[in-house]
Amino acid sequence: MNYDVCIKKIDRFLQKNDSQPLLVDVQNRNDLTRLLTHYCVGTTESVVVSNYCKKDEFPRIDNLFNDIQNKSNICFVTGLTSYLKLNGEQELTSRLRETLGMSTLGHVIIISYQCKRYLNIHDPRIIRRIAVLDGEESAVPDIYFCSPELPLPKGVVPTIGLENFALAVESSTNRTIYVVTAKTKKQFPYALYNITELSRVYDILALEDSRTKELDKEMGTEQQWQYALSLFNETPGWGNAIDNVIGDHLRLEIYISGVSQEPREWLWLYYIGLKLYGVKNNWCLNDAASRSSSLKEMTANIYRGILAKAPSDKDFWECYRSRKNLLDQIGNPPSELASYCKLVVGKRKDEIYYLTDNSQQEKEEIFSFLNQYGQEFNRTDLLQILKKVYPDLYSYLKPYDFKNDLLNRYFDDYKYQKVINTLFPEFYEMVLKEAKNRDYNSILDPRSSKVEKLPKKNAMLYFMDAMGVEYLSYIKDVCNELKLHIDITVCRCELPSITSQNKEFLKGWDQNQIVSIKDIDDIKHHGKYNFDYYKNSKLPIHLMKELEVIHDVLVKIKTKFLNGIIDEAVMIADHGASRLVVLYDHENVWEMAEKGEHSGRCCKKSNVDIQPEYATDAGEFWALANYDRFKGSRKANVEVHGGATLEEICVPIIKLTYSDKSIEVYIMPIDSEMDDIYKTPEIEVSYRKKAALKIFITEKYNNVYVKINGKRYDATPLDGGYYHVEMPDIKKKGIYAVDVYSGDNEIAKQLPLIVKREGQQVNDLL
Repeated sequence: MNYDVCIKKIDRFLQKNDSQPLLVDVQNRNDLTRLLTHYCVGTTESVVVSNYCKKDEFPRIDNLFNDIQNKSNICFVTGLTSYLKLNGEQELTSRLRETLGMSTLGHVIIISYQCKRYLNIHDPRIIRRIAVLDGEESAVPDIYFCSPELPLPKGVVPTIGLENFALAVESSTNRTIYVVTAKTKKQFPYALYNITELSRVYDILALEDSRTKELDKEMGTEQQWQYALSLFNETPGWGNAIDNVIGDHLRLEIYISGVSQEPREWLWLYYIGLKLYGVKNNWCLNDAASRSSSLKEMTANIYRGILAKAPSDKDFWECYRSRKNLLDQIGNPPSELASYCKLVVGKRKDEIYYLTDNSQQEKEEIFSFLNQYGQEFNRTDLLQILKKVYPDLYSYLKPYDFKNDLLNRYFDDYKYQKVINTLFPEFYEMVLKEAKNRDYNSILDPRSSKVEKLPKKNAMLYFMDAMGVEYLSYIKDVCNELKLHIDITVCRCELPSITSQNKEFLKGWDQNQIVSIKDIDDIKHHGKYNFDYYKNSKLPIHLMKELEVIHDVLVKIKTKFLNGIIDEAVMIADHGASRLVVLYDHENVWEMAEKGEHSGRCCKKSNVDIQPEYATDAGEFWALANYDRFKGSRKANVEVHGGATLEEICVPIIKLTYSDKSIEVYIMPIDSEMDDIYKTPEIEVSYRKKAALKIFITEKYNNVYVKINGKRYDATPLDGGYYHVEMPDIKKKGIYAVDVYSGDNEIAKQLPLIVKREGQQVNDLL
């Protein structure tokens, strides 16, 4: 019925002597207000159901019914059905029937609110006492129960307590009503409202930004969610909060380097950003975030995500580099490192692929792996793996060209055995052969013949105690990285290979020009840094520290160049050392009159001695050239020297200079001059035409050569900075990378060269 008809029906009801209530159902707030304004004047009483509520409680309905039954005047009851709807349809219809059936002293009009669909009554005696006012229904509001302890979003005006619930529903124009109450949604399982319970700050954030629902509540503590809400109060939304605190939420990968220095709140917000927005340019970060349900899990997954990849996967090394760089940027958290190292052992022979050189623990695990599986790998294949997982160790192991087949073969094998912690029988046969032949005497000049002409003016001498030639490939790579120009001479020390017999190179240098580096010798001879073959570890993990010592010295030398303190530097070793003697762990069967010295590698002579088979006459001493020890001396902690093996007596003299001049290198066909320096050079080959190229260098160099696919091709100097290089074995078309060297110095790398068959187009090979 329309409003006028409804008014007439109410008026007729009030004029009758009727002892039962009239129920008037309204559909919107305006009609409700209009009715009450029309009637609730004078002696007409407005009975508000909320007055029957204790603080934050449901109304006492029975008390309400008792009162309205005994009122003798006219009263309009409001709010009843809005409360009853909290208890569901059954409670609502049951209570309405009860109301319509009661007897009253006065005239009682019950104003129900949007209940016409529940007034499915067929009894004509009851129907006549129901008036349904037509009208557009107000939208049913969404109800949010908010815990009293919960801070509400900025700008929200809540309804305080359940006692004000009906008034808010029947008078508020808001589509959402926030009720601050200790009640929970579970207490009203049949409610006819859409109730959302806001019991945690997380729930508020979900209202502010719907993307919050993509996050599990357990991804943050209440304190962390509260921190986010404080940011939302400044600028609502996760994207805005992250932009203000961290930076561009769509480029989170660029901020990862600061993670280890930032406060925990920042780190948590960064994690949330990763969960919501991901990263496009960092596989490891994106993978770890997607797998993680907490910040702690994310750290573990940064370590462990790579375990789901197989070394044969096309993107394995790309993912490996992503992870390695990420771990380095966040400081390789030790909390997860130990467990990862235990876990990765389960990869067995593939373990090496999942280790890095980021931490000492992982490097030690690499040595443990090499000890167990080193002999099962092809050496070339293993070196290519180490090139990626432990570049310094690869640089140590890679061949160094001594310009002598014996030395090349010997030290390649020696270093490999040292690293995999194994002595090959065939190698020891070579050691015994050299112990008798002593070819080094003809191969190498004595160091004393090389040191007189060393530069001393504006120079500094670095006395590298026990730094043998085994480190030359590593030193060469570090110098190329630091742009230090090196000139290496390999010679032999005096016997026995002990420091007291090998100091002649110090003559002519002022004391303030000499820097004595004892760390390598202290590591080898005294087990510095707690390295000890017999007590702590039989693995060659001391090599890690040896390489670090050498690297640090070279960095300090470069610093002196940059500061203009020196013009040249010279690194000289007094002697080398042998790890394989310690590994062999064998005492000589001959009893000498004197006890062995320097871990048994040499022994003072006596008139009654008979020279052992593999001992070398070293003046006042016998020096062993095999891997035995003389009796009477303690075993070496880590490595040993004093004997006459090649690793003990071969020593380097390394001259270092530095120039900040910009050096330009160009390659071109042999019949070309400097024309288009931006064009990739092309050469043609055929059955009769051999591959050759020309090099132009802006500075003059000696001993120039190129390397292509690891093979060396020497260059012949021409006039005007040009060099000629022939490469007769390059016959296949393709694109080649050319590295240019001067001696041990890399002066250009990865220069592209196109080789095509004579008469063919370049397009054929692209």
